[in-house]
Amino acid sequence: MATTTDDIPADPLQPAPEYSVHEKQRQVLQSDARFRVCRWGRRAGKNITGAIDTIEYARRPWGSQWGPDDPMGVLVWWVGPTYDQANKHGYDTVKSAIPNDWIADYGESKPRYIELENGARIEFRTFDRPQSLQGEGVDRIILDEADQMREGIWYGDLEPMLLDTRGCALFISKPYRPRSWFHRFYDYGQSADHPEYASWHATSSDNPFLAENPEDKRGTVPPHLFEREYLAQLPDDGGQVFRELDDKLFTGDYDVTVDQEHDPSGEFVGEVRRSPDAVTRPVAIGVDFARSRDYRVTLAVDAAGELAYYHRGQNESWDGIEAHAKRVYSTYGGVVIPDASRDNKIVADLAGAGVNIEPVSFSPKTKKQLIETLATLVEAGDLTVPDIPALDQLHLELRQLQEDVSETGYTKYHAPDNGYDDSVDGFALAVSKFDQLAAAASRAEKRDGDNSSGVSYL
Repeated sequence: MATTTDDIPADPLQPAPEYSVHEKQRQVLQSDARFRVCRWGRRAGKNITGAIDTIEYARRPWGSQWGPDDPMGVLVWWVGPTYDQANKHGYDTVKSAIPNDWIADYGESKPRYIELENGARIEFRTFDRPQSLQGEGVDRIILDEADQMREGIWYGDLEPMLLDTRGCALFISKPYRPRSWFHRFYDYGQSADHPEYASWHATSSDNPFLAENPEDKRGTVPPHLFEREYLAQLPDDGGQVFRELDDKLFTGDYDVTVDQEHDPSGEFVGEVRRSPDAVTRPVAIGVDFARSRDYRVTLAVDAAGELAYYHRGQNESWDGIEAHAKRVYSTYGGVVIPDASRDNKIVADLAGAGVNIEPVSFSPKTKKQLIETLATLVEAGDLTVPDIPALDQLHLELRQLQEDVSETGYTKYHAPDNGYDDSVDGFALAVSKFDQLAAAASRAEKRDGDNSSGVSYL
């Protein structure tokens, strides 16, 4: 809140720390925009910027127009993707920069905290467990690796915490996801239409305090990683495994119906479907069952390589999943290809109910084959998916899928930490039968001509 000098309730904590900052850091720290967004590369100084911002606000909160002026009761949250990262980049960095005689108390159990002599409190939390992000109200939030966090956590958990005192937030992150809320906030900060936002882009080379020139990594680091990690840019050609997604996959120009369900986390939960009369029979239906925090995904592809159906759900009973698979099969026919890695009775029950089913037991070797088949079809342009917001989760998972190659040359595909690959797995299961789909459709066309009965010949 804006104050006059007479309104300042106390002197700032002394002695004032001295910092060495580069130009981009100085711009961020001098800005009093309510929502500041830093899309910065590795070692560009984003965590140091967050630490300085935390310390300076806690020692003299009246210097900002946001939040309360009286430091007694001020609450700052540093929120990171995991507890280890919040401790290493937040707690350890902030505590080491604060003079010992400023500290009234501190705690190293979850959540870690630092209480200052002037009454301000700094807590270090994580967004991997949204249920822990509850409290009476927060005056300032430092959100580390913000682009890894789901949009719903900001709107459902964090932003409401700022309402009591009209608090503010600093978002610091490398870019991870195209079309994410973080990138939207960054764009707000570049526009005069959103005066409460300000944003900055910094590469690793913008930090003059590094002993090594980050540009020396160019050519020795895979290009997509160099762009993300050092240039703070998302490569235009996609991720590690799937490239040019916008040009080679998300090109479908056909009508779909979207039914989105409410999900407190902000993740897409719901259904994208085409009319059964509009698909090219037969259809292959991939089903990836949910495990613990994952989502159950059902994805169907028709013989023309077009998306026929997509559904993403969570916290379902096995009976509910079985009934869902039966409904999709009764609508589209063809073949159901479930992940049969676990010993569950759904596969047997579906077969007993007359569902044409070809289960696949996932293993690292099997997943490698499935993913590489999917990647080949995407690269060849044999598949299409509509470019709509309801399928952003599929786009995100494809782009984020990671490829690890061991010293012996073994390749493993997996989701990133705090990410998902259920949609990718469902897609890969469905297209594993694509050659058979195309061949069956060709035979059906030759056999029936223009009087197709709609019967699958798979």
